[in-house]
Amino acid sequence: MYEFATGVINVWEKKILSVLDQERMLKSPDRASAFMVLFDTDLGEIIAEGSQKNIEDIFSRDLNILKKKLVNILDDKKLLASFLFLKFDALNLKSALKKSFFGKETKNFKPFEFSLEPYKKVESFLKVLLDNNEKSNALTQHCDNFYVRRLVLEAIQILSSNKEDGQTMDSQMIETAVDRAYLKVRLAMAKKENALPEMVRLEIDVANLRSLLGKNSQPFLAGGNLASSQIEKLAQRKEEDLSDNLKIFLEVLELAFLLDEDHGRNTGIALEKKLDGYIAKKIFQKEKEKGSGIEKVLAFFQKKMNSYANIRLILFAKENNLPLEEIERALLPIA
Repeated sequence: MYEFATGVINVWEKKILSVLDQERMLKSPDRASAFMVLFDTDLGEIIAEGSQKNIEDIFSRDLNILKKKLVNILDDKKLLASFLFLKFDALNLKSALKKSFFGKETKNFKPFEFSLEPYKKVESFLKVLLDNNEKSNALTQHCDNFYVRRLVLEAIQILSSNKEDGQTMDSQMIETAVDRAYLKVRLAMAKKENALPEMVRLEIDVANLRSLLGKNSQPFLAGGNLASSQIEKLAQRKEEDLSDNLKIFLEVLELAFLLDEDHGRNTGIALEKKLDGYIAKKIFQKEKEKGSGIEKVLAFFQKKMNSYANIRLILFAKENNLPLEEIERALLPIA
């Protein structure tokens, strides 16, 4: 099913930000010089066409183009494109919910135009749901994409349950509800393609680890590899309390860095970066093992997303004269 896409992506890959391009950006004396490196990548055409200088606008246009191109080369009824881009609908939903409940969107929020459903349609769908003025079988006209519909419905259900439990509605509750709904829908999507469930289970593990290690008290999310009791022991950061089986399991999952001696002294940002890079490395590893198919598509998309994050960081660092070693420590893998 993904053979044609593999061939096309092999061509696309030659133009995306490479490790060498990234090194050139890092060694550039200032932001302007670092920005010029992008003309040698696939972003160069976008910059040249619109004389774009705002990096977020460049990324937005690039992702819009990428979504359309992926839909054209993937013969899977838009399953993988929906799997990859649903995260942007989740971000749009967070802001739409805050506007619905508090009368204002996330500060400085700009809707993601490359989401699966337009932001305005999600707003309209939310209004119908919250007003309870239509039956569920009539809701499809307000939101075309099945997965986005399910995402919104799951988030509303979680928020309603929290309200019934006496919890006070606030911005953090909305963030948490959408994150949980997103992973639940993503896991359901993953079960339709054999290569995807392992990836989502790892994402759920990382989400649970972020929650407990960051001490933000989010409820445990089922569906990952690690049980609630295992993650709670990890959160205590006491290696002597961990069973040998759990240590072996962490090593197999390549999460053994959580047992490092300096783990307890790690800053929250450093740990977040390790967790961010963890899933990317697993995706790239799978691509190297398989070399084609759905693994190729996943790896290409992850490289694009990580390159955006790294470009953003390098340009910010150059603009603010941050030390090179600080930048390098925070970079995500792109190969």
